Amino acid sequence: MAQRAFRTLDKSVRRQRIVDTAVELFHRKGYRATTLDDLAQELGITKAALYHYVESKEELLFIIYTQALQSIFKETYRIAAMDFPPDEKLRRIIQNHIVNIIVREQPLFFVFFTEENQLPEKYYGMVREKKKEYDRILREIIQEGINRGLFHEDDPRLLGYAIVGMCNWLYKWYRPDGPDSPDEIADQFIRILERGYLRSDESGSVAIPPRQKPFTSEIPRDDVALTLKRLKERCREMMELLDALERKR
Repeated sequence: MAQRAFRTLDKSVRRQRIVDTAVELFHRKGYRATTLDDLAQELGITKAALYHYVESKEELLFIIYTQALQSIFKETYRIAAMDFPPDEKLRRIIQNHIVNIIVREQPLFFVFFTEENQLPEKYYGMVREKKKEYDRILREIIQEGINRGLFHEDDPRLLGYAIVGMCNWLYKWYRPDGPDSPDEIADQFIRILERGYLRSDESGSVAIPPRQKPFTSEIPRDDVALTLKRLKERCREMMELLDALERKR
């Protein structure tokens, strides 16, 4: 029955049904644990019939990655080309990344983020280059924001990685029945990125305490004798303090 139903579909629809079913199986069982026999059985067709649409499981995985990349860049190119200031572009890209990419197609991107090392080398390199292209688009928007005085003069590369990391990690923890909607999550992420997480005082400035210098930085790394001497002095001071506290008990 399922086989007949599959054959009644248009050929392009049949191919997409195969891809969608593979995503479901790879998401549920993992790529390595899933066989083409499993896929054919799930579709209700023979394995021989499956080979009319895909040559191998590796090719099928690459098709999945191709569709994921198409989903990533579909709106990204359009947003990047908009006549908006860089801060608004960045907001829209973050919103799109969370709502229209990761959340809307969570099983697809679960496979995308977990099975990359299963791609054959010829496909792996192509996927890596497209991911670098996405990073480049973010860096260019961030750099434009820095040039216009809208963003802090931080490293655009690191800020881009931070944004992508925040957005991508939703594939691990987001649940449709969770307390926050995708739009609410995107809005809060944007607020965190734009305001930081430290509270400002009445003047609007944020007091950031200086980093504590680590104790080891006070000791020359190449002077072993001096290092031992200072460590002994610190230990003796600590022992004297502990003795004094013990006497007061």
